[in-house]
Amino acid sequence: MAANESCAEFVLGLYEAMFSDIVARCPDLNKECGRDYNRLLSAVDQMGLRFMFETLPAFGKHFDRCLSDGRLVKSGLAHFGPYRHDVVIPRLFKGFLLRVFDEFGCLRSDPDKQAIRDVRQLCSAVKRFRVDCPDTSVWKQTDEFYRTDGEVIPGSLNWNRGDFDPHGARDLQLGDHIPDGPGPSLLFERESPASPDIALTDRLSAIQRTADLVCAEFGRFNPADWGARHGPGAVSDLRSGEYKYSFPTWPEKLERSFPMSLYGFANEGHWSDFVRSGEVHKSFVDHEPPARLIAVPKTFAGPRLIASEPTSHQWCQQIIRDFLMSRVSFTSLSNAIDFRSQSKNQQMARAASQSGSHSTIDLSSASDRISCWLVERMFRRLPDLLECFYSFRTRWIYQDIDKKSPKFCELQKFSTMGSALTFPVQTIVFACIAIGTVLSERRKPVTYANIAMAAKEVQVFGDDIIVPIDCHGSVLAALSHLRLKVNPAKTFATGKFRESCGYDAYDGDDVTKVSVMTQPVVSKPESVLSSIDVHNNFLSRGWYMTAKYVKKAVDRLKRYAFRWVHPDSGAIGWHSLFGERDTGFKTRWNALLQRAEILVTRSLGSSGKIPIDSDSMVLQYFTEVKGLPISREERLGKSPLRGPLRLRWAWEPRDIFLGGGLSLKRALTLV
Repeated sequence: MAANESCAEFVLGLYEAMFSDIVARCPDLNKECGRDYNRLLSAVDQMGLRFMFETLPAFGKHFDRCLSDGRLVKSGLAHFGPYRHDVVIPRLFKGFLLRVFDEFGCLRSDPDKQAIRDVRQLCSAVKRFRVDCPDTSVWKQTDEFYRTDGEVIPGSLNWNRGDFDPHGARDLQLGDHIPDGPGPSLLFERESPASPDIALTDRLSAIQRTADLVCAEFGRFNPADWGARHGPGAVSDLRSGEYKYSFPTWPEKLERSFPMSLYGFANEGHWSDFVRSGEVHKSFVDHEPPARLIAVPKTFAGPRLIASEPTSHQWCQQIIRDFLMSRVSFTSLSNAIDFRSQSKNQQMARAASQSGSHSTIDLSSASDRISCWLVERMFRRLPDLLECFYSFRTRWIYQDIDKKSPKFCELQKFSTMGSALTFPVQTIVFACIAIGTVLSERRKPVTYANIAMAAKEVQVFGDDIIVPIDCHGSVLAALSHLRLKVNPAKTFATGKFRESCGYDAYDGDDVTKVSVMTQPVVSKPESVLSSIDVHNNFLSRGWYMTAKYVKKAVDRLKRYAFRWVHPDSGAIGWHSLFGERDTGFKTRWNALLQRAEILVTRSLGSSGKIPIDSDSMVLQYFTEVKGLPISREERLGKSPLRGPLRLRWAWEPRDIFLGGGLSLKRALTLV
């Protein structure tokens, strides 16, 4: 069977299982579910799987917006025409939608929350399915990346030409005139310089004051107080498997703030040996190597574009990342930012869906729209930090994805998605914008006490922002003025639907959908592990037949044997909610360990690294291994070139995952 036919069979079988679950919960929908499934079959016959991967998710977004607005309107999507000419309810999913809206689209006073969950699940189950998107979509995303970068406000300081003076930021402020030029499609029009808006001026002043006070709380940045390290991602100037600790380049502008003798070597002796070898002249370069643009699978509609940073830049970026993420808990922003967990955003979104007290805001291409103009003003009270930002900000990007787009481009944006700085910087910037706007809107003076008080009503994680509902419009206006583009499809301020950090809530109830990422196939073991996660997620949300279908898809491969495990065990396996026990497995009694064991499939652990005959291994030791109870041979050296994830057979304790231990009586029966 062709690959696309196999994929279609899996996806349609998944939907058949989901309809079976719905009928089991609500037998009244039996006839409607049968009709809907036939309609899906007809739509796939006409449009192919594009209907499942693009059209259904598009209606899901439309449905969320209608929930927020309190009224269902026509979507204009194929196969979602009304079932009668005088109504707006589409024929597809009619039985569910009539439990939420009346025939004319008005939201019912007591909408069926289970129907809301069902519609959202049916629309978005395969939204993120890992399939190759058309080349045209990849090229479109690449063109959009360059177009967006061209819309970014150029910095007032000289970020791209080498004559950078961070102290010049002292007199800069957010109220400065934004240079004219092409701008994004904004939710609000920016005010003309000829007719300044007093409210906007006060708002920008409050945001600036908030940022200045918060920066003072961060304290002076001394790179020597923080440790460098490598991140898990790829780098642009090394091939896969090459040694990250042997830095191929160390740009001159990086040397200004991060001398290679201090940050590129474990001690001065190794640095001296490096200088005497003459290799130092190969490492120091006037211009840093460019970042590399990479297309990462996201949805059928298009990939996500990220950039791999040069090795030395990525190494030093982690220093500031640790500084910002550690110090923020000692500032007035501590109540608004939790870098370690998304749970605060999710809890606030759930509460807001019931009370309506807060709105959830999402930004489009947030990391690609953060400008140097904005960063130099938000951090103007920390010139040492700005100097470091400049030192390891990558100015150029290279791409070979689209032949029609430039291969090399000088970036206007502050950083790309892929830089270790992007997430903490944008979180702090958005938090200051939100809190400053709240204080301005409520006519509160910007003081440390008031910042801390307002921070209790604001939550920011990356580009997921939650603000009080009375300040919603003002926050959007401030973001728009600063050339940040709000995503209206995922921003909710009305009704009882809220969305933040992957959590969806309606009227206080969790309506988050389960995403099926891939079809399990033997040639891709990672797809098997993903299917186990999908099974467990469906099971925890009451989609029992759907979970069973996913498990059968793995069992049909006849290659693996995963055990039943307790949901809280942390082990890889099928979650057991109904007391299932492992049967049909080979068992043995391990006399050495005095335990009963079962032969199951497990993921292959990481292999040892290849030692390198270089002083750089000492730097790796002090960065990764020192103090850990792991042998030198397992942790030091470069990672070998590896193929895809592998699964293997292994003997594991039999009952420990389900019962918390093996009883003496049970052990005796197994001997």
